Amino acid sequence: MHTDLVGDITKHLKRIISETNGITLNDTLELSAHSDFVQGNKNISKLINEFRRLLSNYQEEEIDIYTLLNHPVSDALFCFFKDFPLPYQEAHTHLTGSLTADFVFPHLKKLLEGPHKEIYEKKITDIYGQEALPINTVDDVDKLIRLKEGEYFDKYLKILTLPKLILTSKQIHSDAAYHMAKEIYTKYNVGMLRLKFTLNRESTSSEDQIPGLEDITGEDVVLGLYDGFMRFKKEFPKFHFILAPSFRKEADFFDGKNFERKEDHFMSQVDYILDLIDKYPFLADHLNEVDTVGSERDLYRKRHFKQMQYGFRKLQYKGFKLRSHHGETWYSLRKGVQAVDNAMNIWHIDTLEHGLSLGINPNYFFHSMYQRVMRKNRRGEAIKEGSSDYLELMDMDWYKYQEVRDKLVSGIPLEPEEEIHFVKTKFHMAREVEHYQHDVLNRMITKGVALTALPSSNNKLTRAFDDYKDHPFSWWEKKGVNLSVGTDNYVTLNTNFIREMLILLYSDPDNLKITKLLMVTTGETHRPLISQLLWKMRKIKS
Repeated sequence: MHTDLVGDITKHLKRIISETNGITLNDTLELSAHSDFVQGNKNISKLINEFRRLLSNYQEEEIDIYTLLNHPVSDALFCFFKDFPLPYQEAHTHLTGSLTADFVFPHLKKLLEGPHKEIYEKKITDIYGQEALPINTVDDVDKLIRLKEGEYFDKYLKILTLPKLILTSKQIHSDAAYHMAKEIYTKYNVGMLRLKFTLNRESTSSEDQIPGLEDITGEDVVLGLYDGFMRFKKEFPKFHFILAPSFRKEADFFDGKNFERKEDHFMSQVDYILDLIDKYPFLADHLNEVDTVGSERDLYRKRHFKQMQYGFRKLQYKGFKLRSHHGETWYSLRKGVQAVDNAMNIWHIDTLEHGLSLGINPNYFFHSMYQRVMRKNRRGEAIKEGSSDYLELMDMDWYKYQEVRDKLVSGIPLEPEEEIHFVKTKFHMAREVEHYQHDVLNRMITKGVALTALPSSNNKLTRAFDDYKDHPFSWWEKKGVNLSVGTDNYVTLNTNFIREMLILLYSDPDNLKITKLLMVTTGETHRPLISQLLWKMRKIKS
């Protein structure tokens, strides 16, 4: 019965969206509710109107977005987007966080039953805890590779270890690529994949040292991934992929055994990539971008960008495009904007990944911080050292009122006049950050630097905004930013590409048009073609 209703609603949505040329979701649902078809079907009318109320409740923060995502009308919208004739462009996903448990488990099982069993078990318990063992089923793996509620960025980087354990041969990389391509193409209508992966995982950090890494070369990784994707492309010729080697930004992440400095190791990797293309010219159409990943909290000053500057310059003169994770995490919002600024000015990036520091409203951000801090201050509570509020307080220019800051940090209640000094300090800080933010964003638009939005990643990992509806996607779109959408690590984050589209649509149902969302996610800029394809969908059965 549920399946039949979803099918009927999907068919109806295809008709009304095509006839209205993909207007906003709220307008679409309102017209749908008033249609003869819905008014003549009690069950469907009930579901459509119930979903409209829930969508309104979500905007008023009375329910969470998962209530919407689990509704039958949401299932119908999922089917609608899955059936769209043009495939979607997954602009940002990582290899290790996009391998499903049914792929990881059989390969991991072999390792846990092999001669190095104890080494692998220790690695697993060090990261996931003693309760992670034993691993006997696909479900056991699935629980470990998915981020849990209350776990954020630092934990996320660690739990990606499990898939990394198995990626130690050319053949496994090939099988992983084929598996991933098949999953996203058949289930989510993704026809273009930009894959982030690590070319060389040698590191001086013990947490990142994986057993078996000495047995695989960067050439094995690249050729393995290429082979797997090409195998799938032979079955589905329209599928396209970009291999984007990703380099960790952290200063200590490099091969300390063979190189004294990160600069030297990075330049060695750059030369390695260029030599690979010379050796295998067929890679050139797919290996033509690079990316930087990892925590950026300690990388925001100009000197932080010098280690990789010359390597990136060499790649750019060979035709490579540079994408970079920035504006995702920060010690203070100002430093988050500064990181993006320097990535543009020093690395000359082509695409900004995440970019949240350019989408947060500084006035709202700092006043929210002021309210939280003052509530604690009135209760005599100190601000925890290292917390986000602490770091913002320490980054403010207090002029001659440092004693106000010290009282706030220590939990000593402020006098009324001192609270006014706090208000003025946060006000001027917000204004300065807002000016800086808009300056960087406008220069980014002028230079044509693109931006990849990753809603679930930003909400679940960094908690930079309270709810999905606070994500700046629609604001960026109105500003004229060249946008794309990615899942980051769709398995780890319990999402998928179409789910990200629904999240964006539900987050701004009054302004974001369905046609515009389709244009962003397919990369198709010719609006009349989108309209024609919507009309064509009336003949497609779900």
